[in-house]
Amino acid sequence: MLDRFFSDHRQLFIRQRKEWTEIVIDWETRNQYEVMGSEQESLGTIAERAGGAVDFLKRTFLRSHRGFQIRVMDRENQLLLDLARSFFLLFSDLEVTGALGEKLGSVHRRFGIVYKRYDLRDATGATFARVRSPLWRLWTFPVLSSRGSGDAVITKRWGGALREVFADADTFMIDYEQGTWSNDERAVIFAAAISIDFDFFENNQGVGGLLDMFDFS
Repeated sequence: MLDRFFSDHRQLFIRQRKEWTEIVIDWETRNQYEVMGSEQESLGTIAERAGGAVDFLKRTFLRSHRGFQIRVMDRENQLLLDLARSFFLLFSDLEVTGALGEKLGSVHRRFGIVYKRYDLRDATGATFARVRSPLWRLWTFPVLSSRGSGDAVITKRWGGALREVFADADTFMIDYEQGTWSNDERAVIFAAAISIDFDFFENNQGVGGLLDMFDFS
């Protein structure tokens, strides 16, 4: 299933779905996304696992620092990926597993003063790529291969000024460019876009959470 989802598409788009209650009264609800190809065709969905009142309070007060579990489904509603991370204060660590529970890799945010930095690791724990984005390039996150075999880029895009102001609905483009990436590596790069959304754009939605003092950008 990963072959069909990743190998056939050089570019993938992840568009956040905003619920009307969140837009109107600015309550934080569970994050949901649609995955599209370069022709804007629907390829699947991404959803944060729903919980009860405790999870609602975590989303409201811990915001981007909360732990979460996210499922990536294809358009036939078959599980592709499970993404999970625990609560953190400073730097997030996101684990990526396949439909059968096999580990595919992980995404690790690292300290940076001039750059926003991530290490992308494979299933063995080896770093196969790094994200290094200057702080003044707010919307672009270059992915640099550790093997020198090519690069990729994650970019936050807009669906129109009015929509962005009113709904604050983020759209990310993942361009695998000419890099020689395995499907597992493409899955980890894909997961990095979701981690970036939580780490750098989650707190732009409404009133900040209790732990915003620990954010560096």
